[in-house]
Amino acid sequence: MNNGDKIVDLLKKGIVPGLGGAKPKHIVTTISNVFIFEDKAYKIYKGDNDLFNKNYNDLSNKESRFAFTRRDFEWNNLLSPEIYTRLRGVVLQGGAIAFTEPTDDSDELAIEMNKIDMSSLLIKRLMENRISLEDCFEMGKQFGEKVSHVPKLTITMTAYEDFLTRYHDFIPWVRSVKSIPQDKAEKYLDFMKDFIESHKDELNSKDLMGVCVDVHADNVVLAGKAFSLFDTYAPKEAWLHGYKFINIYRLATDIYAFLGKEYFEKVLQGYKDTTHEELPRKYDKFLVVYCGLVTWPYQYMLSDKEPERLVVAKKYEAFIESMF
Repeated sequence: MNNGDKIVDLLKKGIVPGLGGAKPKHIVTTISNVFIFEDKAYKIYKGDNDLFNKNYNDLSNKESRFAFTRRDFEWNNLLSPEIYTRLRGVVLQGGAIAFTEPTDDSDELAIEMNKIDMSSLLIKRLMENRISLEDCFEMGKQFGEKVSHVPKLTITMTAYEDFLTRYHDFIPWVRSVKSIPQDKAEKYLDFMKDFIESHKDELNSKDLMGVCVDVHADNVVLAGKAFSLFDTYAPKEAWLHGYKFINIYRLATDIYAFLGKEYFEKVLQGYKDTTHEELPRKYDKFLVVYCGLVTWPYQYMLSDKEPERLVVAKKYEAFIESMF
């Protein structure tokens, strides 16, 4: 067992300085171990997922894993400092964990977060029908304020080139989920490709590009009227930029799928009132289908461990089909 594995094992047992010895809730994701204590949570990225390493970001070696962790923390700390509090080094000393400065000499890096009230997750509130029109307006408004803090990136692609790249990423994403009817998948993929090509002249501009936040109902928190985001750093570097309205349509589409168009409109109105940007309403169907195709396969994947997600996946399936 290497030092990284030993650190994960000690964290699972709650043998952590200053945290009282209580065992945390341990969540294993595709690329991370997350440890949720009474007030704090810690996330340590892992490097053993071959699919992720080959197709998104190679986290298999310490140098690249640390670089990804630092970028992830800086990004999320800018968007949600109320959640992302600090980056910490973790070292093994005499069979125990010690937190240190996050230098390259650390055995691992841990992102420290304030604990999130999981009952306030947007996906939970949508599933339990605990969202009002006023909530939707507030989410759009506060999201517009938050995304103004994301770091600026050098963008070299046009929106047309970016959408083509995303379309090609979609093909294995949608086809990989056996529960998705392939005739529907092909219909939606054909629609996307045809739309992109038929709007090539309009999309062939770098001015339509912006920084992209990986936002969806599973990483949005609405506690009362306070809106927060977490885990929004895209797993693939190319996805950090894209058509500048993808951000708000990702959020608004999740609302649309559960609550209908009136609520969708409130999200867009809140965003527009904050940013004063004119939204591309003639692209509504395309952007909603695009955003739905990001989330639909993901919900089926989650249903392997969370059976209630099958209902959510079916909801997205019916919603996307309703667009046609």
